[in-house]
Formats: sequence, C-alpha cells, structure tokens
Amino acid sequence: MVTLLNSHFSKGVIFTCIASIFWGLPQPLFFNELSHVNTFEVVMHRGLWSFVLLFIILILISNLSEFITIFKSRKKIFFLTITACLIATNWGGFIFAVAQERVQDASMGYFITPMISILLGYFFLKEKISQLKFISVTLMIFAIFILFYNLNEIPYLVVLIGTTWAIYGLLRKQINVNPSTGLLYESFLITLISIPYIIYITLSGENKFMNSDIKTTLFLILTGAVTIFPLFFFNLGLKFIQLGLAGVLFYLAPSFHFITSIFILNEDILIAKLISFIIIWIAIILYIYDTIKKQVILSNIQ
Repeated sequence: MVTLLNSHFSKGVIFTCIASIFWGLPQPLFFNELSHVNTFEVVMHRGLWSFVLLFIILILISNLSEFITIFKSRKKIFFLTITACLIATNWGGFIFAVAQERVQDASMGYFITPMISILLGYFFLKEKISQLKFISVTLMIFAIFILFYNLNEIPYLVVLIGTTWAIYGLLRKQINVNPSTGLLYESFLITLISIPYIIYITLSGENKFMNSDIKTTLFLILTGAVTIFPLFFFNLGLKFIQLGLAGVLFYLAPSFHFITSIFILNEDILIAKLISFIIIWIAIILYIYDTIKKQVILSNIQ
C-alpha cells in the first residue's frame, strides 16, 4: 500500500515537473522564434490551434458532453467568457515580453501571481491572511515599487501577466468545470475572433501564416501543441498530488524563465530588477513555508 502511494506520489511530482519545466524552458525559446510575427496574430493562432487539438483529443479520450453542457449554464458562459479574455491577454503579454526581450518581466509576473491571489482572496472572498502571507504581499508591493522608482516606469508587463493569471485562477475556481473542457471553451471563443481576423490579414497581405517561410507557418500551427502539452501533464500530475504541492512545483516555470532570459536569450539584468527578484524570492519562500506548515497541520488533524 505504501509502495503504491509512493509510486502515485512520484508520478504526480514527475508529471507536474515536466509541465512546469516545459512552461519555463521550451516555451520562451519557442515563442522567441515567432518574435517577428505580430503578437495578436500569434495569440489568435494559439487559440485556434489549441481548440483544434484539444477538440480532437477530447473526442478520442472522452466525450464532449461536459463541453456542450457549458452552453446550458449562464453562469459558466459568463465566467468562461471573462477567463477567455484573461487568458488571451496573458498569452499576449507573455508572447510580447519574449518578442521585446523582456522574459524577466514575464518571470516576475508569474512569481508574484500567488501574492496577487492572496489579495484577491482577501478583498473578494473575505479570506483571512496569515502573518507570513501578509509579509509576502508587503514584500511583493515593495519589490514592484523598487522597479517603478528605479526604472521610472510602471512595470506593466509584470503587473499585466501576474494580475491576469491571478484573476484567471480566481474566476476558474468559481465554476465546476474540468480544466481541459474549460480551456476548450475559452479557445473556442478565441477561435470565433481568430478565424475572421486571420482571413482579414490574409486578404490584406499582412499575415505571416502561409505567407512567410515554412518554419514560421509550422511554428504557428504548433502553438496549439505547445499550449496543450504542459497542461495535459499538469492536470495528470494533479491526480496524484495535492494542489498546494503542484503550486509550489509550478515555481519551476518562472525560475526557468529567469535562467533562460540570462543564459540563453542573453538579456541584461539590471541591479534594480535583481534586487526586486531577490525580495520576491524571499516572499515566495515565506509563502511556501506558510503553505507547507498549514498542510502539515491539516494532515495531523485528519
């Protein structure tokens, strides 16, 4: 029995790590190859091909009954329409960050997401904030202020990516929808915009798809696979481990974003950014410690 549990736990950790590492390492390198393509066009293709691929997968491994039931619920339609806008904006922010050689901003955005989630939970769900999490949030705000003060600009990509991802997570928790089915509906909504948009830019000759080199066209098609692959492994991992641990392992993604930006994409690291990163890393350590401590207490009670 113990061996079986350990086996399941190991599978969960491995699957979640595969997803997080894929999000963190290949994804920025992949989208860097599309930096010459308009960000909006990339987002539209990402939504379109994600829908096509996910639609095929769900037909093969399950059925579309849950997807169809979404159209019968006004609440689900309302929330998933908003989350579709949020995830498209988040994708756009990340793709734009890669194209502008600002992967570090994307990294920081995903690092601060849990702290933003704490604030959202406090203000909208009336959730209590522990002392350590309050310190984490305070450190995050201080880190953002340092960036603003030293760079003389609002770190909009950091705020955009972190905020959209946090609100996305908050809203998805409000509805009982399978992650894959929810993404299918979200990508379906994006597809409703992407098809006429792609037709328009094709007729006007502004498209890169089928109007550039083969590599660009292939990479635009593969945006769907790049989106679905890590999500598949992350959801698979969640079957064997707790959500809290999965959230901790997710930090591998922005960690690899940071490493990739410096050692592969050769982005410069400013002192102000480095100081902000260090402060945020301290905040994350406090957040993880507080999360693990609560999990241990709950386990002992049970």
